[in-house]
Amino acid sequence: MKNFFNSHKKQCIIGGIVFLVLFFGIIIWLFVVPVFSNNKFGDRLENVEDHKISTSTINDIESTLKENQMVSDFEYSNAGGRTLSFMITVANDMNKEDAKKLGDVILDKISDKDKEYYDIQILIDTEEENENYPIAGYKHKTEKAFDFGSEVESSE
Repeated sequence: MKNFFNSHKKQCIIGGIVFLVLFFGIIIWLFVVPVFSNNKFGDRLENVEDHKISTSTINDIESTLKENQMVSDFEYSNAGGRTLSFMITVANDMNKEDAKKLGDVILDKISDKDKEYYDIQILIDTEEENENYPIAGYKHKTEKAFDFGSEVESSE
């Protein structure tokens, strides 16, 4: 073996370099390149086309919420993920329990198929500072209703 290496030193070094380049090239091709081709959500958005929330559904939610005189503003966002986000601004004197019931209005307007696909979060706040607000609620796709966070406490 030693004689073979000594007599073919250049060929062995070139062969070793070619082997290492091919080895690392295959590793990069198998493990690194696929990472750059994925979207930022990975495969979590599989079947998202079957669960699009239509503009008419959002408009229906907004109009139903604004029928309540205590609701002054409504915002909806979905940044392409599987979480629907709603922000509702209510009157400063609205009861917390009544405010939490606004989440039911949202759930009533979204189809059962979509409620099982999306997580839904809701933030209820007032235009003026209030010790009872904001209220945050979250509904996981496997749950039937919103779970509202713990009570807001003053930081003073």
